[in-house]
Amino acid sequence: MKITEIEVIALRVPYEERMRKRLYHFAMQEELTLYRFHTDTGLVGLGENPGPPFGQEQLDPYLGTDPFDHVMGTRLFNLDMACYDLMGKHLGLPAWKLMGQQVRHWVSMGWWMPCMSPEDSADEVQIAAERGYRGLKCKARAFYDVVEQAQAMQDVAPPDFRVEFDFNGSLINVETALPICRELEKIPVVKGLEEPIFAYDIEGWRRLHQEIRIPFYLHGVGTVFEGPSRQPSGPWLGLRAGDFDGALCSHENIRNALAASWAFAAANTPILLQYVGAGVTTAFACHMGAIMHTATLPAVTGGHLYEDDLIVDPHVVQRGFMKVPEGPGLGVELDEDAIRRYSETAQPEWLRYFSVITLPGGLKHYYRNLQQAERLMKLGVDEAYAHGVRLDEREDDGSEEFDRIWQQLQEKDWPIWE
Repeated sequence: MKITEIEVIALRVPYEERMRKRLYHFAMQEELTLYRFHTDTGLVGLGENPGPPFGQEQLDPYLGTDPFDHVMGTRLFNLDMACYDLMGKHLGLPAWKLMGQQVRHWVSMGWWMPCMSPEDSADEVQIAAERGYRGLKCKARAFYDVVEQAQAMQDVAPPDFRVEFDFNGSLINVETALPICRELEKIPVVKGLEEPIFAYDIEGWRRLHQEIRIPFYLHGVGTVFEGPSRQPSGPWLGLRAGDFDGALCSHENIRNALAASWAFAAANTPILLQYVGAGVTTAFACHMGAIMHTATLPAVTGGHLYEDDLIVDPHVVQRGFMKVPEGPGLGVELDEDAIRRYSETAQPEWLRYFSVITLPGGLKHYYRNLQQAERLMKLGVDEAYAHGVRLDEREDDGSEEFDRIWQQLQEKDWPIWE
């Protein structure tokens, strides 16, 4: 069996309506690309990535090769999954059988959301719970009061619901992190903190972990192989299994993901799978989760964000779990009507906007966008995670005042203080 052609299908799949503008402001695009790997036997394998198509240099290494040449692949998982789809279809076996021994038929699956106001955060918990989810991962950012967010979620969450906050190191150091983590510790729905400070601050991380009972998660299992999470350089400095309570397996290639699975199983340490995409990627994540002994934390694919997951039989979540597809390969079939529909979707036209940070006492500061606000607040331009702080987006209302502020914000990398 040889791969003879790779068909690239570029789509624009809208996010659910309530989230479209918010995710645009969060710099997430609605582009999504599917790949059909055609073979000389007539079998077709499916791959997928959120975003525009990969370059030809990423596709060429597959052309003319046998899909079995890519077992334990070290290239992009988005493309290697198509080889596993082909191998499984060729043998009449589900993809997980080519990865390891099955340890579960249902994989824990979580909801994902960007940082939002406390009110909107509470709404997302309710929507997630109504759709069968029991776990939610939320970005935590300096321009929202994360304790207020957590309390709003607690007020509406079902008794068995769990929330994890992903700080991406934005609490900076242990002195800043401790008071906030102690407040979050009082809110039962908070069951995990991902990278509250960067893992290369070994002593700070250990102190925080010793003093706070909420589980701490490393940003990626890649730290096992390549050095501490987000560290610009330097070796792995010494965090050991007892220094954290779990780690993300986030977009790792298949070889690294499976190697991490064995290492974390030996250490009896949970893994959170994070492979972002629509229905095809979600199926791939389920197959990975089926054989990873400690992949017990709610996985994140973000497939629920799209208005359509592009497959004939959509994935269903029941009480926080998603069934592993049972058919050959990845076990999913593309919805051809949806493919045709989203190949013609026009790019939305959004109004100009800027971000308004409201600080304690009602003082307002204007930022170009939330990315600038996040970056400058980390540098201390405004107090990060202040009690009651919040961000709102102000859209172009046609006024001279809006145009004046917007123009000023484009001209310099600094907020406008009211």
